[in-house]
Amino acid sequence: MDVVVKSKLVGLILALSIIFLGPESSYSILLFVIVMLSIGIPHGSVDHIIAFINPKARKFDSKLIFYTTYLSLIIFNIIIWVLSPFLGLLVFLIISCYHFGETQVIGYNSTDNKILNFVIGANILLSLFLNNIVELQEILYIIPQFATLDLSAFDSVFFLLISVGVLMLSIVNFDIKRKVPLYAEITILYMVFFHTDLLTSFALYFGFCHSLPMLMLEFKEFKTKNFIKFYLKTLPFTILSILFGFLLYKFNNDLLTSDNLILFIFIVISSLTLPHVFIMKDFVKDK
Repeated sequence: MDVVVKSKLVGLILALSIIFLGPESSYSILLFVIVMLSIGIPHGSVDHIIAFINPKARKFDSKLIFYTTYLSLIIFNIIIWVLSPFLGLLVFLIISCYHFGETQVIGYNSTDNKILNFVIGANILLSLFLNNIVELQEILYIIPQFATLDLSAFDSVFFLLISVGVLMLSIVNFDIKRKVPLYAEITILYMVFFHTDLLTSFALYFGFCHSLPMLMLEFKEFKTKNFIKFYLKTLPFTILSILFGFLLYKFNNDLLTSDNLILFIFIVISSLTLPHVFIMKDFVKDK
């Protein structure tokens, strides 16, 4: 069993343990902050190193070009959100579908099948949103057509069944080396989404089932036995990411405020995700 599958198994156990402990929704923000600061942000905080140590990565002539490109993509994403929140959300969803799916299939199948990567990621996000659709409506007030839909007639179990059904139908015809374990992991994730609120669901998935396996894969790539030394390398960019979020918080714009905290968090995450996806696309190749 490779390091990715082991860390995915550990992640699922941690996620299920938190569910069984039954934390109140009031603790969801605290859980989210702890998970993001300890695992979520750090897994993307070595992009500036990964981009240069991976021989198959896209080539940057210098670190100046890398940082300029990286920061430009972050700024570009923020501008999209400010000018058109709907377009910003759409870009985030498309990129996240591919990125989450690409990393999800590691350990079960090659990442070469880009359609499969996108479909898997789309399934995960679909289930995450469907199982917390009432909260999602409150957050996405920026899209009135969705926010005003009356979904009171639908039971939460209905959306869980829809999620599982779409998963089974959408990937049944794909040639996947280890299809059953992949089905099993994603189905367990769906149960996590069903039993927790939106912020907790995202924290558990993004932290334990996405970021943790990638962090361990990055650690393996560094070819060092000292995890502490590796983890310390993530701190500079983690701190900069926190400062970035703080600056957005201070930015005088109705969209980029804490009035709708979860939307603000997703804007920050999407801005950091955009450049990260391009680095990871090369990094996970052949994994």
